[in-house]
Amino acid sequence: MLRLQMTDGHTNAVGLEFKHLSQISLDTPPGTKVKILGTVQVKNGILLLDDSKISVLGGEVDHMMEKWELQRSLAKHSRSNIGREGGAPPFVPFGQV
Repeated sequence: MLRLQMTDGHTNAVGLEFKHLSQISLDTPPGTKVKILGTVQVKNGILLLDDSKISVLGGEVDHMMEKWELQRSLAKHSRSNIGREGGAPPFVPFGQV
């Protein structure tokens, strides 16, 4: 389930993947332009989105892309390899060797 921060430059909105969005994923760059189609159901101020309600137009925002790409590259070096081959050794408290 994806939560999208959206703006038209003046108004901010939050969209929620109500049903699978085939055009948007975690690999969709920040700043991608999306067109809202027709009437969208709103619950508690959140737009409930599905494929029939959006059209991805594309595009990106340079300053957002730099931060996003850095975060993605750093995520590859997370501590998820702890204790496995090639990763850091697991933490052992003092006095329990």
